[in-house]
Amino acid sequence: MIKKILLTLFILIVLAIAGVIALVVFVDPNNFRGFISNTVKEQTGYELTIEGDLRWHIWPQISILTDSVRLEDDGAKKPILTADNMRLDVELLPLFSKQLAVKNVLVKAAVINITDESKGHVASGKKSTTTVNQTQTEQSTKESSGWSFSLNKLEIVDSTVVYQQNKDIISFRDIDVSVVQKDDKNIAVDLSGSVNRDQQDFIYSLNADVNLANFPKNAQVELHKLTYDYKGVGVPAGQLKGEVSATFNYQQTPLVLDSKNFSLLLNGNKITGQLKANLDKKPYFEALFKSDKFDLSPFLASNSEGKTSSTGQTSQSEPVVVNKTIKGNELAFLQTFDAKFNLTVNEVLANNVVINNFIIDADNKDGIASLNKVNLDVAKGHITANGSANGKQAITSIKLATKAMDIDLGVLFEQLQIVNNFKGVFYADGNIATNTIVPQNIMTALTGNLDVNVNNARLENFNIQRIIQTAVSQYSKEAVTADEYQKFTELHEVSANATLANGDMNLTSLKALSETLDVTGNGKIGLTKQDLDINLQVKMLSGWNGDSRTIQKLQNLVIPVRIYGAFNELHYRVDADKLIKDALSSKLQSELDKLKDRLNSSNQTTTDEQSDSSGTESTDDKQKAKDILGGLINKIK
Repeated sequence: MIKKILLTLFILIVLAIAGVIALVVFVDPNNFRGFISNTVKEQTGYELTIEGDLRWHIWPQISILTDSVRLEDDGAKKPILTADNMRLDVELLPLFSKQLAVKNVLVKAAVINITDESKGHVASGKKSTTTVNQTQTEQSTKESSGWSFSLNKLEIVDSTVVYQQNKDIISFRDIDVSVVQKDDKNIAVDLSGSVNRDQQDFIYSLNADVNLANFPKNAQVELHKLTYDYKGVGVPAGQLKGEVSATFNYQQTPLVLDSKNFSLLLNGNKITGQLKANLDKKPYFEALFKSDKFDLSPFLASNSEGKTSSTGQTSQSEPVVVNKTIKGNELAFLQTFDAKFNLTVNEVLANNVVINNFIIDADNKDGIASLNKVNLDVAKGHITANGSANGKQAITSIKLATKAMDIDLGVLFEQLQIVNNFKGVFYADGNIATNTIVPQNIMTALTGNLDVNVNNARLENFNIQRIIQTAVSQYSKEAVTADEYQKFTELHEVSANATLANGDMNLTSLKALSETLDVTGNGKIGLTKQDLDINLQVKMLSGWNGDSRTIQKLQNLVIPVRIYGAFNELHYRVDADKLIKDALSSKLQSELDKLKDRLNSSNQTTTDEQSDSSGTESTDDKQKAKDILGGLINKIK
């Protein structure tokens, strides 16, 4: 039994060796040269040139090897593809039936040019690429050869693609492509590679299945996974990394790409939705995205490039590049496409700032983007805005009509990590604009006008009433009540007209009111420097002693108070000496009038006897008047 099995195996081995020998002896691979070239031309319209002789390679796979190959468009200045060699892995048995069944085509170290110089008659549409319009010569060649052709797999490895978009040329390196035919109408594609440009690296790989049942009219692409890693100088957050998956439907006329089940993962943040692109003429995009949570913190982190170390030397851990100043309109790219965009994010994190229910609805038409709705909840309040972004004029222009409601300033300053003693519920309504989209420049570039209100305002560690009473007590301690003082100022409402410019909020028509204070004023708040300089005119309505006329004068007294300095180190100045003296002068005049009456009553003269003693009495009255006046002055002090 064992001998029979061994004999059978031996016979099979002999037959296999005989078949291979017969193949090498009787089938010349150069017979396929014209057949392969004609087949490529029939299917694509491009000319395939194979240099040198074709030769067999029988181990570990029966293959046909070539020298350099070249694929070019008729009339083009440069070939579309050049490669050092090409290998065709073929099946043995079909060759005896004149069937060139290619299991795999391997092209190595290819250079693929997709540039203006590689475009000829086929690319320009002057020559058909379908078999319907084959020339009579091509048809007769196929019939006379008697060979049939099938391809199962195409591989391109260690290759480079040179792509030109207008005058911009991009080189895609380390390209590995694998295209496998799963059945008559379906193929599987694997692609990986990298792009290196301007000290930036983009590394990618994808895996997809393509349904070509109705190609070229339409096709369906099941993108299982596209992974990407974008890093280098100037890349936001230092690195953009993630993956994309979706189902795309391709339509040839008009050229439309429509997605379903779109999913994007970006630095750990997931966005899902739908994307539709009409690329027939001017590109038009429709995007409907949503996300449960998106963390912007890495993108807002300060760039460490160019920072000076404690030794005074600049760190060279990353390449030093010259900052490129954007000239003209930063939104000029809006002219290249039209779009409709909607994004909903349940929670956005920006460092310590938490934004909920973020919604943006916008569309772009002829270079002008309309921001139909921008909504977000922050610091227990709500902000809405709408406006436009103009990419057609000479400079960048973004205009917004904005309304802020119920913003808790205490919570907001805490999230922004700004040390500030001012609290309250903030409201604002007005129009703002900016001429840049560069994040670090936006605050300085903001302009506009707002009506500002703060309800239940509270200024911690700063008691305006106590400041004024301290100033008055220098002239009359008795005019000031001895109530216990709080270490803050409470105001029912603060309102002002605000103008934004050069990173400052300039305030006019400032008004504030409480049970004890009536305040008006003006000044500025430095949004970028985090400081303020406010000039107030303050009436203190309570906290006074004295007769009714003095209290009334003190209540009507307008005290100038200046509050200035950094948010975390405020200073004040009260310059009202003359005003306080004038207000208290009525009390001095009242005491002098009383003194005058007493002096008049004591200076009655009747007889000569009274004249004899008048010298002594006059001296006594004068001394009494001095004592009274001195006491009065000391009392007022």
